[in-house]
Amino acid sequence: MLFLVSVSLISCSKEEPNDYYWGTASAQLNGSSWQPEPRATTNKPYGQGIDFSLGRFLDNGLKKEALSIYKIPPQVGRHPISQTEVRDIDSLSGAKLFTLIDGDVLGDVYHPLEGSTDNYLEITKMEGDEIWAEFQIAFVRVSVGSVDNNYPDTIRLTQGKIHTRIIKPE
Repeated sequence: MLFLVSVSLISCSKEEPNDYYWGTASAQLNGSSWQPEPRATTNKPYGQGIDFSLGRFLDNGLKKEALSIYKIPPQVGRHPISQTEVRDIDSLSGAKLFTLIDGDVLGDVYHPLEGSTDNYLEITKMEGDEIWAEFQIAFVRVSVGSVDNNYPDTIRLTQGKIHTRIIKPE
């Protein structure tokens, strides 16, 4: 399962953010500014809402972190984030955070920290194919990568904001 998720999120080549991503996104990652590139697609093939992909890149174009927030109902409102898989047919919305080494080597894997935090994505506006959202999610590390990359056991994304377009995959 982890292999399939890794393959779907990671490309073996350098990604150019402007070719794939559109819009703006920001958050505080454990209190420090985090500026990823955003993208949103309809959840295919399962048809369970909207999937957000946020990637943070190094200056050389290699991806450093990948955040997936998935199965969000396509309506204005606050949607709780739970532990669920993107392919599970259920009414839950989920998220995963991955660290990457050299853009294509899976580092640490994080799942939402449940029980003690308020994890959510709130769609604040939808207009045509554009979408605006706010989020906060706390993550706990569930798998350590093969290379020590100095990420903590718990990552908290707060004050998150996204403005992007919803792409309908072919």
